[in-house]
Amino acid sequence: MKVYTTDEVADMLKISRNSVLKLIKKKELKAKKVARKWRITEGHLQDFFEDERS
Repeated sequence: MKVYTTDEVADMLKISRNSVLKLIKKKELKAKKVARKWRITEGHLQDFFEDERS
């Protein structure tokens, strides 16, 4: 399973890191905190894209 940082997700989505953090805070993008840093799994990222399509 691939795990991404907020910076990697921001690059993929072409948005700022702060925007990714806002998506996490609003619970639109699922993430886990590991050692005080957010991590997003590949599965959670796919869920986010599927939710955006519907």
